[in-house]
Amino acid sequence: MNARAPLPEARTLAPSPDFRYVGLAAERPRRLTAWLGLLGAGALAGTTLRGATGAFLGVGVAATVAALARLGWPGRRGSEVAFAIVPWGVVVESRERSRILRWPGVARVQVQAVHGRDQGTPLTRYTVVTVDTGRERLVGRAPGTLPLERLTAHLVDYAEEASHRIALDLDGSRSGEGPSEPDAELVLAAARAYAATSSAAQRLELPLGRYRQSGTRASSPRAEQELSSVLRDRTARDVDPRPFAAVLAAELDARAVAEDIVGLVQSPLPLLAAIAKVAATKLGVARARVGTLEEVEPFLLRRDVEALAAWQTT
Repeated sequence: MNARAPLPEARTLAPSPDFRYVGLAAERPRRLTAWLGLLGAGALAGTTLRGATGAFLGVGVAATVAALARLGWPGRRGSEVAFAIVPWGVVVESRERSRILRWPGVARVQVQAVHGRDQGTPLTRYTVVTVDTGRERLVGRAPGTLPLERLTAHLVDYAEEASHRIALDLDGSRSGEGPSEPDAELVLAAARAYAATSSAAQRLELPLGRYRQSGTRASSPRAEQELSSVLRDRTARDVDPRPFAAVLAAELDARAVAEDIVGLVQSPLPLLAAIAKVAATKLGVARARVGTLEEVEPFLLRRDVEALAAWQTT
């Protein structure tokens, strides 16, 4: 049996994100908010002056208020757009279109809680989150405390895991074309082909010929042990065998490893998370627990989405 080759440093993967969806509204810079308040007061004062001067001042200041409200503070660095943080990156919503930022494209995430009191009881009024790509800054906020501690602590680790290549075997000795090329069809085909081989029958103690002849799913205690070992392995590997193991588990109906697969549905590696979601549901786990393929879809290539959508219906 070939040993799965770890990265030279033999690092351990960071804990997966512990949030599913964090929505943030646009945060207006504080200086802009203060100036809009002052200018609004000035506009009101202008309307109380008599004659053309008062009218001119009121109209002029009101126009300035409206312009600043539309454009934001001159020279501001943050973009006033709504966005959401999910385990695979950031989804940015604007009037023109939606777009995504994958973790490898995010340089920094900063989280700042704004505190206050409610009848003397300390509380977090809201949290401001800044996402910096090096080219742009997104600034948003949401009420209360946000579960983003793991993200701020492990952003670099998530970016590295999101760049893993997908293995086409249990040992990580062969890889697909990704992450910039579609891999779902390759890993599905490789797992199905492997399940029908004598090598799989020997290593996993499968009934030889049963899968090959009819595609009947047939697991074994040995197969579940081997698959669980791969799925639970937290060693960082450039070529990641966990997606292959998840597909193989679903193909063999290895329900004993379903919980190991559930633990991967929020992996920062989008294709692994998507495969885990589909594989877990095929093994009988409720979708309410693992989520759906559509959640990860924005971070996947179209051919990968199509391949996994077809797989989940078979």
